[in-house]
Amino acid sequence: MRTVEVTDDVQAYMERLLPKRDAVLARMEAEAHQENIPIVDAHEGALLHLLVKTAGAKRILELGTATGYSGIWLLRGTQGGSLTSFEVDHKRVERARANFADAGLGKQALVLEQDAISGLQKLDERFDACFIDLLNVFPSEDVTRRAVELCLERLEGGALLMADNALRQGEVVKPSNQQAKNVAAYNEFVARHPRLESVVIPIRDGLSVARVKD
Repeated sequence: MRTVEVTDDVQAYMERLLPKRDAVLARMEAEAHQENIPIVDAHEGALLHLLVKTAGAKRILELGTATGYSGIWLLRGTQGGSLTSFEVDHKRVERARANFADAGLGKQALVLEQDAISGLQKLDERFDACFIDLLNVFPSEDVTRRAVELCLERLEGGALLMADNALRQGEVVKPSNQQAKNVAAYNEFVARHPRLESVVIPIRDGLSVARVKD
């Protein structure tokens, strides 16, 4: 069976099938579009929500908060759980905290203004799911792998490990820049890791979804 091309018409059709976003998410989507803020889109947000909800995850770890858009989808999927998220940009940290509060999730979301690697090294908690949205900004493949290792040390058996931009606009096939090399290294590491079972879903720029074996 041939793959369906996601034309503008098909995209609009899928958009009509999505649940209507509330005022907070709708505002954040408009702001991201106007200000070129890199966030997941509503389809990927809805998928993250469903994955977390289906897995029964309650404690979420996130690397790369941005303005909190993906975090809101994730947190709502936990149905009363918690989110610990790392972000180094001060303005985005403040903005994310305000957005979580506006969404009624201020007490459930802990946004730490800290580098993910150093922050993870000091973190003793265990989590049921992790979402990585920093593959495009890690400085090297070694740092990328180190981040994954630190996340895995904090994930329970049966936990989810997810990452955005897993296809890097197709550049992962023949990576020629550092960002694409980071993503390719992540995909290979996750695919070959003995503790993980994984798949890359071709939604938006690619979502890597892995499950930690029991």
